[in-house]
Amino acid sequence: MENVYPGGIGCIIQKGEWLKKLGVGAGYSRVGTQDSIMIRVPDLTVLVHLIDMTGPLAITSANPSGEVDSTHHDMVISRLGHKLEGVLCDGESDEVVASTVVNCTKIDESGITIVREGCIPAVKVMQIFESVKNRAV
Repeated sequence: MENVYPGGIGCIIQKGEWLKKLGVGAGYSRVGTQDSIMIRVPDLTVLVHLIDMTGPLAITSANPSGEVDSTHHDMVISRLGHKLEGVLCDGESDEVVASTVVNCTKIDESGITIVREGCIPAVKVMQIFESVKNRAV
């Protein structure tokens, strides 16, 4: 994880007792799917500082499932604003491509799969994970 965070890669991993130990309580069943959760630490100064102060945050995606990716806070507000108490904004964003999402749930058996290629090209993601795998051997 330290090889991809903070940055534009989200990793889908298995849920487990480790998540409950983070103190999510009843939120355990409300984040991710029944079996997995995506973890991402965006490379945004204000968010990194917030996470440093609070520890991990269990939050949902910035766009409704199946819809076009939200790459700007205005998109999030227009789509989900009626359901949100607030949106954390770090000024104008030059991000126009969403994060790359990698399924790591079967990393030990069959490796990783790219769910969505985004701001980090799939080739670069595969290089990162291959490098980590080679160091672990």
